[in-house]
Amino acid sequence: MFGLLLSGCSSLERRHDALLVLGDLAAGEAPSRLKHRTQTPEREGLAYAVEDRDYVADVYHPSVSRRGALILVHGLTEAGRRDPRLVDFARTLARAGFTVMVPELEGLRDFSVGTREVQGIADAIRHATAELPAADKGTGLAAISFATGPALLAAMQPDTAHRVRFVVAVGGYYDLTDMLRYVTTGEDRGGAGRQARPPRREVRWVLLRSQLHRLDDAEDRERLDAIARRRLAGDEGPDPRISRLGPQGSALYTLVTNRDPARVEPLLEALPPPLLTQFEALDLASRHLDALEARLVLVHGPDDRVIPISHSRRLRDALPSGQARLFEAAGLGHVEVSMDWRDGWTLWRAIDHVLRLGETEETPR
Repeated sequence: MFGLLLSGCSSLERRHDALLVLGDLAAGEAPSRLKHRTQTPEREGLAYAVEDRDYVADVYHPSVSRRGALILVHGLTEAGRRDPRLVDFARTLARAGFTVMVPELEGLRDFSVGTREVQGIADAIRHATAELPAADKGTGLAAISFATGPALLAAMQPDTAHRVRFVVAVGGYYDLTDMLRYVTTGEDRGGAGRQARPPRREVRWVLLRSQLHRLDDAEDRERLDAIARRRLAGDEGPDPRISRLGPQGSALYTLVTNRDPARVEPLLEALPPPLLTQFEALDLASRHLDALEARLVLVHGPDDRVIPISHSRRLRDALPSGQARLFEAAGLGHVEVSMDWRDGWTLWRAIDHVLRLGETEETPR
């Protein structure tokens, strides 16, 4: 009986913590009850190496370590680990009792994402589980948006799979071809007949920039980067640089500006081999996910206009029953938390679930 009472008290405390975390996420840098009740986490700059590969990271230490270690992977952002939104998120997680490690991943910072990021995340797992004292309580991994694929691939390596207790994926992808089809044409082929909201106009240009480093022609890289930056700034006027693109640059530009859903696969096949190889290497839909031992927590907004929620539904269904849990959170845009508390119920449940996983000694199935 005493054990049941303790268990019930622990559950109530965790649910209250989840409410405080939700309020802090919605508040951003503004005051919140969680900020009022906890000390500001200490941020430690860290330089580390794994097999002669050098990295830097930030580690956020909670004033009271009540949960394990959590590796937080940023999405595509030029600010990298110091993106203000990511810093706020890391501090919130640390206030909840996690020791949070945020590695700097060059490919996600300079929009050159590839298999190098898979290795970087896997090395962060290796370092954290070997060196962070909080990892003795268990280690989780959280990835945002386009970092979901590299994070899951990193968590499935032969020497990392057993080290990760759970993975949190916020607004992540599953099928890269279908994601590209949605971003460029608006068709969500994985949506089971549901009409998707139109994609945000800027996403195609972000994707274009993420692949430029794989083009051999330096002039094509410069032209396409200038075109993408101009489009991101809202200028849709004619650009003479388009007609001067070489074969590789033209193939990539044609894919990104295509509006016909049926042409996506042929245009992908026309890409330069290095680009296509990396694209296929990061695609989760073409892989068996049996090597993933961690529990998977998927959080996705139903009206996401960057990566449709169908990706998280398909990712959940690709794993054995019970291994993945999906929270369809109306309070979430792509990765932005709504200030409308009427939409907060599902987000609160998702946070409570993550906090529970952070407390549990063993990995529940």
